[in-house]
Amino acid sequence: MNIIEKIKNSWWIILSLIPFINGLGFVYIGFKHNNTNWVVEGITYETPWFFYIIYNIIYHFSIPTISILVFAILLMLVSIIRSIWVAFKLADVYDNNEKYTIKQTNLNHDDSYNHENNSKLSCCFCIACIFIIIAIIIIL
Repeated sequence: MNIIEKIKNSWWIILSLIPFINGLGFVYIGFKHNNTNWVVEGITYETPWFFYIIYNIIYHFSIPTISILVFAILLMLVSIIRSIWVAFKLADVYDNNEKYTIKQTNLNHDDSYNHENNSKLSCCFCIACIFIIIAIIIIL
């Protein structure tokens, strides 16, 4: 894959640099590659901005609003680093397509289904815990 094609496949990183929409790049790439974890990650990066807008409308520039803004900016920095990391990994996947192709195996469908649901459930649980802890810190 040449450099032009890599740039075309990595345009979504630009969205990570823009405040208020920095998670939409992960939502896009998650839908493009059918990866729900990236979609959830993108929504996680967007959630503090949503709360910031709501708190800013209600309380204007108060302590909770500034706290949410600081948290949103920190998550934006994380999303920038993470999007660059994912783009490098995807470039490796695009370059070594035969190495990463999925081969058919004889797995018990029920076991893989239960494992997939447990990992999604634990991911959602962790995200919920993070937002509960942030809400408690902001309220205090």
